[in-house]
Amino acid sequence: MGFFYAMKIEAIAFKTEHAEKYGIESAILIQGIQIGLQLNKSKPTHIKHGKVWMYNSVREWHEIYTFMSESTIKRCLRKLHQEKVIEVMQLDSNPMNKTNWYTMTNALGQIDPIDSVKLTSSKQYKTNNIKQTFIVPTIEELKIEFPALDANRFHDFYTSKGWKVGSQQMKDWRAAARNWLSRDKVTEAPKLKRATLDD
Repeated sequence: MGFFYAMKIEAIAFKTEHAEKYGIESAILIQGIQIGLQLNKSKPTHIKHGKVWMYNSVREWHEIYTFMSESTIKRCLRKLHQEKVIEVMQLDSNPMNKTNWYTMTNALGQIDPIDSVKLTSSKQYKTNNIKQTFIVPTIEELKIEFPALDANRFHDFYTSKGWKVGSQQMKDWRAAARNWLSRDKVTEAPKLKRATLDD
């Protein structure tokens, strides 16, 4: 799937100012694109022309937002593009793949502009001169990227600490989530061993 949902959506959030200006369906798609960009901002494969992008086919949009017809989705995306709210390009390395990629224009705020992303000989990406701004993840993002994580407990724990690690501002919540899961595994291992010995 193009970006972030493999689950049934039970609640939709969007900004009323977007709904008033562009319509409810368009406001929902704006929110969907913004979530996709947030999830992709650390993926070098989704950074092109100095911007973060996400992609979806109209069919995939419809699978996410089943209450919107494909024709409605096409109309709304076309309107947002015409009004210069979003940029739309076909950026897949395979020219046969015509899936559209999307990003926000400065009208609503592209995620921190990326000055340079270079591929080294070791196939690692350098991100020098990139402004690093920590953005607190939503519980939904945590559940999507780390299904095994107790997202609510993780979110509550770091919210109570001001999203700091020790005395320092957290820089990478994904790394923190991976460490959290690793610690959980270490903690659970002795319990499993004792249960086996007692049997």
